[in-house]
Amino acid sequence: MTVTKDQATNPHLTALKRCLRASVLPGDTAFDRKSLDDAAKFVLDAATSREADRSVLLMESGSFGSADDAKPMLRIAIINEDMPFLVDSLAATIAAQGLVIERLVHPVIAAERTAKGRLKAIHAKTKSGAGIARESVIYVETERADARQRRALERQLQVTLGDVRAAVKDWPKVQTAMERDADAMDAQENSALLHWFNQGMLTQLGHLVRSKDGKTSKARGICRKSSRSLLADASYERAFKWFTEDPTRELLIVKANRMANVHRRVPLDLFIVPHRAETKNGSKVEALSVHAGVWTSAALASPPTQVPLLRGHLDAITHQLGFDPSGHAGKALLHALTAIPHDLLLGSSREDIVRVATTMMGLVDRPRPRLALVEAALSRHLFGFVWLPRDLLSTQSRQAIEDMLTHETGAQMLDWSLEVEGGNLAMLRFVLDIRQAGKRPDDAKLEGQLVDLLRGWNEAVERELAEDGDDARAMALASRYASAFPPSYRAIYTPRDAAVDIRRLRHLATADAEARDVRLFALPGDDAHELHLTIYQHQGALDLSDAVPVLENFGFRVLTEVATALDDGLLGEIHDFHLALPSGSKAGDLLARAADLESAIACVLNGEAENGPFNRLVVGVG
Repeated sequence: MTVTKDQATNPHLTALKRCLRASVLPGDTAFDRKSLDDAAKFVLDAATSREADRSVLLMESGSFGSADDAKPMLRIAIINEDMPFLVDSLAATIAAQGLVIERLVHPVIAAERTAKGRLKAIHAKTKSGAGIARESVIYVETERADARQRRALERQLQVTLGDVRAAVKDWPKVQTAMERDADAMDAQENSALLHWFNQGMLTQLGHLVRSKDGKTSKARGICRKSSRSLLADASYERAFKWFTEDPTRELLIVKANRMANVHRRVPLDLFIVPHRAETKNGSKVEALSVHAGVWTSAALASPPTQVPLLRGHLDAITHQLGFDPSGHAGKALLHALTAIPHDLLLGSSREDIVRVATTMMGLVDRPRPRLALVEAALSRHLFGFVWLPRDLLSTQSRQAIEDMLTHETGAQMLDWSLEVEGGNLAMLRFVLDIRQAGKRPDDAKLEGQLVDLLRGWNEAVERELAEDGDDARAMALASRYASAFPPSYRAIYTPRDAAVDIRRLRHLATADAEARDVRLFALPGDDAHELHLTIYQHQGALDLSDAVPVLENFGFRVLTEVATALDDGLLGEIHDFHLALPSGSKAGDLLARAADLESAIACVLNGEAENGPFNRLVVGVG
């Protein structure tokens, strides 16, 4: 074999080139010669020295590639002893920073190092011996990031590496703690669930014991690194109270607000077990044993009949509802409990499980928009389940649903996921933090908004028009008017506002063609000294010189005016005036007399009354 100059002078570089080239997955873009040389040199800079039990992280921003095809990018090299979860955890961390990974290769090398960590040689993977260890080499290319993004990314990658190392190192101790808690339980299904998790169905990441006095002990895994505090003090207090209220309670399943850095970037699942001590007055909860982890894909995909606790819910609900397990209803229930995420079901009450499952049962054969909200234990999270026909699913519709949920609940969105059925039904699952939220919204109201959002403007307007009970008339009016409302109107006003405006314009169309109508109302966001007033005109245009003096003589001050012409004015015009109220007047007081005020203003606009300063008396100022 001919020895090249490159091989003779730097065998490490040659070995790394070979490893990087071989680790490109089928279907990925192979390295060209220049890119491979640059990547190998960069990785070698990172791998040259690494202390035991430490990671090396190197980042560089610039333009790389051949002279004719160089492009700006950020490249990252990470050297670590080989262990589980490295690639998926680091890739998720990079993606969470909003960066797109354009190349990722992951060779595992047999590195021989000196006692101080200097690289001596790179051997074949099969070689072992003193000073030789399997090392993970991760090389990543992403889009370029600015200095601020790079600093944030570097910090988060270090946190992730620390969590991975701690979780892997403490894994046996974390498993032992869960096995100990499982063996101490009285309820067979509670014990079976923890044993089931301990057999590979939970990616166990950490464990700690929280005492009643607020002290933490026996922290393992991520609980001694980034997640030293899994719950807020107030949540721990509620958990102690929850177990104290019922001495038979052995297991509390909740979500953490903290995202997992290891394996999958999702909210951590917490399994809390009380440690009780017997006293003269009965048992007392002295501490809480908290296990943190992430459900594995295999666990989430397991049939409900194989998941401890969940199989008990299935049997109890089947009996409660009188279903035949082999009949259509029994199979539909099983299908629903299979499709709904197990991690949310086990953290919910049986009543909520029944409600969510039976809602989904009625949608499999007849997909349509539906919504169900479930408040989790300790009143920390709200789980939102949204079903819709698959054809209505898009990024825009999902984002619109998120906006609706966060706006109506005042909660913070933590996580979402999507499940698309083999048929025509899609299910979105949302996890919201409701600790700082206001009053929980009404499910029926939210579902109505969901229907309006997904069915589109025309159908939503028709639905509002149908409230008077005349469906045929509502369909005819919506068909004629709804599509005439321009996007600028729809961005501000709701389908309910449009239905009100249509009724007013329709009334004018059957009366005097030149008559005007008036509506006084408030929009969300108006303060106590502001109102909106709409002037409707069936034909012709409204000159501001006709309207503004009238409003001013009633004591109002016009802030803005927005005109909307329907079908170029053929169906009428809507002029919305944003008004500041007279000094001493409050919106609520004027709205209580809205009908009288509307009639008075309309009379003046239609020439049926004289426009003068005396009109201020109608508003209530002298």
